[in-house]
Amino acid sequence: MLNTSLEYLKTLIKKKVSVKELEDILFNLGFEIDSLKGDEIAIEITPDRPDLLSTHGLARAINVFLFEKPKKYEAKKSEIKVFVDESVNSVRPYTVCSVVRNLKFDEQNLKEIVNFQEKLHETFARKRKKAAIGVYPLEKITPPIYYKAVEPQKIKFVPLDSDKEMNGNEILKKHEKGRKYGELLLGKKLYPIFIDSKNEILSMPPIINSAKLGKVTTKTKDVFIECSGEDIFTLLKTLNLIATTLADFGGNIYSVEVIYPDKKLETPDLKPEEVKINILNVNKILGTNISKEEAINFLERMGYLIEGGKVFAPCYRTDILHEIDIIDDIGRAYGVKNFKPDFPLIATTGGLLKETKIKNRIRELMIGLGFQEVFTLILSSSEEQFSKMRFESKAIFLQNQIEKSINMLRVSLLPELLKVLKNSQHYRFPQKIFEIAEVILPDEKTETKSIDKTNICALISNSVVNYEEISSVLDSLFSNLHISYKLKEVRDKRFINGRSAKIVIDKEEKGIIGEFCPKVLENFNLENPVVGFEVDLSLLLKHPGN
Repeated sequence: MLNTSLEYLKTLIKKKVSVKELEDILFNLGFEIDSLKGDEIAIEITPDRPDLLSTHGLARAINVFLFEKPKKYEAKKSEIKVFVDESVNSVRPYTVCSVVRNLKFDEQNLKEIVNFQEKLHETFARKRKKAAIGVYPLEKITPPIYYKAVEPQKIKFVPLDSDKEMNGNEILKKHEKGRKYGELLLGKKLYPIFIDSKNEILSMPPIINSAKLGKVTTKTKDVFIECSGEDIFTLLKTLNLIATTLADFGGNIYSVEVIYPDKKLETPDLKPEEVKINILNVNKILGTNISKEEAINFLERMGYLIEGGKVFAPCYRTDILHEIDIIDDIGRAYGVKNFKPDFPLIATTGGLLKETKIKNRIRELMIGLGFQEVFTLILSSSEEQFSKMRFESKAIFLQNQIEKSINMLRVSLLPELLKVLKNSQHYRFPQKIFEIAEVILPDEKTETKSIDKTNICALISNSVVNYEEISSVLDSLFSNLHISYKLKEVRDKRFINGRSAKIVIDKEEKGIIGEFCPKVLENFNLENPVVGFEVDLSLLLKHPGN
């Protein structure tokens, strides 16, 4: 949500617009006015566009939508260096930095940058876990600057919004920001700090700036910016968001040399990223018949840079991850009102796919057997899928993920349903749950290097439950589906020896059934015994008997 002054926003838009016109423009961009009370306007911004969480960022998007030429941001080289000590590796290992000069702050835009900084902290930076932003008056700092980690009791400075000197531990316990974000440093033996060449502390990220070197005022002309955290990709994007917004205030961006023990970085990286357009895919997905030139013009209205017939995404966009994101922008510029429904020339009757009918039938059977359906996420973690389950398998892992605890696509539903049981132990027993959902497995033979499979998984948890109980459920389900199957005894670390079996359909192993071993239950903090099965439904969905 962007809360701002309507009049201030209008001064930044280079064409005179009424509230109704502003509402229409926002609608085309995919946003809407949430409330308007006097001069205070609240605009609903989707989470994928953190660049629009500032009034200047939104005005930039509106101006280019109204046919202003998109701005290309560039950084001049400064002489400022930041040295990163290896001591920060165990705390917050990365930082990227910049300088913006020739700023003219007034009360309005000073408030604007502070609000933008906090909005980024709470959203894109995941409450400062992924990135913490520091903005400082450059004239008070003596470069070079050092980023290192030291013992908390050795950190002593007066933090912002305080008049008392505190050490690192005292800041976490007594300062408002320390109490709010202190858990990010909880258990760390060393706390990170930025200091200048006079050994003056700039800040203790991700908590608070110093009152002496970290307070920007209306008299500040030049600022030093740093972003610190765990993920370099997030930091670079965050730095671009702050630097380009300050450039929109009228400032000039300068790069900083960040020197690590094993490498050097020149940041910020404001180079636009080239994107490719497949006009066939554009027209197929949007249902349009536009030319490539028209598509390029539409992208320019969305802030993309056009050079030599090539299209480049601006450096402040963090949401361009796939071709579909580009097509989405083309559709917005094309205009929602310009899409016309295309009715079929022949009368047709809609109906469910055969696979859907079978899934619904299975759901009815499971509910009839006393089970409750649950829905879990397709993203999971190797700890839950493998370590806690005492199980090994090939899998597809995520790269550049925002949340480190989610790092793969699930290969089994069993651990996901065990998590549901873990979170439901305060409810009445017995608990019987099931899910029909997809798992994703690696497959080098396919174009996507993966294969989707639809599985059914069912679990029963009670103070007393055994293999025979879940086996009778499987038998009832398959009998009603007219599916012949056999059980083949197997040793599987997930289950108790002698109480597990492979499920064989048409001579193919298609699932597993058994009573979970105490170690797995302990790993998921489950107190009661659990039995369950998981079956690949691919043959069932195509079985001629259904």
